[in-house]
Amino acid sequence: MEYLRSVFGKKQLKLAIAGAISLLVALILTCIGKIVAGGMSAERMAERWSKTGDFAQVSCFFSEFSGFTEDSVKELNYKTEQKFIEDSLAPKNKDARLWLNAYSAGGEVYAESPIASGMFKAVGVGGDYFLFHPLEIINGCLFNGESGIDDTIVIDRDVAWNLFGSTNVVGQIVEIGGQRHVVCGVIERESGRINDLAGNDKPTIYMSYNSLSNYGTASYINMYEAMMPNPISGYAKSAVEKNLPVSADTCEIIENTGRFHWTKLLKNVKNFGTRGMNGKAIVYPYWENVARGVEDYLTPVAVMALLFYLFPIVLLILLLFRMWKKRTIHRSDVKRFIEDRFEEYKEKRRKVKKGEIYE
Repeated sequence: MEYLRSVFGKKQLKLAIAGAISLLVALILTCIGKIVAGGMSAERMAERWSKTGDFAQVSCFFSEFSGFTEDSVKELNYKTEQKFIEDSLAPKNKDARLWLNAYSAGGEVYAESPIASGMFKAVGVGGDYFLFHPLEIINGCLFNGESGIDDTIVIDRDVAWNLFGSTNVVGQIVEIGGQRHVVCGVIERESGRINDLAGNDKPTIYMSYNSLSNYGTASYINMYEAMMPNPISGYAKSAVEKNLPVSADTCEIIENTGRFHWTKLLKNVKNFGTRGMNGKAIVYPYWENVARGVEDYLTPVAVMALLFYLFPIVLLILLLFRMWKKRTIHRSDVKRFIEDRFEEYKEKRRKVKKGEIYE
C-alpha cells in the first residue's frame, strides 16, 4: 500500500480503486448479457450445431404481399443446394446433413376432443422447425416437419387442459376440420411478460403447414429460416438473400448468429428508438418479437459495460505513462508484454480453429 501511495499519491490511489470497481461492474454487466442471451434458444441453432463458428443461422420474414409459398421454399432450397455445389461445400461425412431449413405460418383451427372443443391459435410448420425451436416437452415428443405426416399435432399445456383436462394425452385424437389428428406431444409454452407482449399468450396447436392450410385458417408463410455453412463472414446471409424468389421490398433477412454479441448490440445504438419502425407490413412471429425486445434491453447494457471497461483502461494508460516518467517501467518491458500477449492470442485462435477449445 505504501508503495502504491508513493507511485500514485492518495488521489491516484482512489482512482485506481475506482477503476477496479468499474472493471467489476463491467464484468457483472457482461455476465448479465451472456445469461440473458444464453436463454434465447431460437437464435442459437448454429451454436448448437457446431462449436467451431463456421455455421450461421439466417431468418427471413415476409409480408402478406410477398407471395412466398411452399413452391418458393422448394425453389430456394434447390438454388441454395446448387450454390453449395458451385462453392465446393460438402459435409466431411457423406451421410451427414450440410444444412437445415424450416418455415412456418400462423393461423387458427377449430379443434374437438371427445369432451370439449374450441378455437385455438395454430402454427403450421414445415422442415426442421422444432430443431430451430426446441420447445420444452412435458409429455411425448415433437414431430419432423419433413416426414410428410400431416395427421400429427403438438399441443401446449393449456390446449391439453382445455380439450382433455389433463396433460397426459399423448396418443389421444383431436378432430380438426373433420380430420382426425393424433397428439404426439405436449409442450410448455414459453411464458413471462415479454413473451405475452410478443404474442405468445394464447393456447397454441402446432401442426404441419399442409394440415393447417387444409383444415384451418392459415395465413401466408411468414417465416423461413436456415442454418448453413458460413466459411466467411456474411456468406450464409448472402446465399439466402440472392436466391430468394421474392421482392426485397416484401421481406427482411436477419443473421441470427451472434446477434446478441456486444459488438452487434453497439451497432444498434445509431438506430435505437427507430428499430421497431417497419414499412414492409411484416408481422414478426413471437420469437422474433422476443429477440428484438431482448436486443433493446441488452443494447444499453452493452453501452454501459463498454463505458465501465473504458474507465480502467484509461487509468491504466495514465499509470503506464506515470511509471514511464519515473523510469519504473522501460520500453523493452512494454514491448515484451505486447509480444507475449500477441503470441497468446495467436495460439488461442489456432486452437479454436482446430476445435481444441471453444470460445
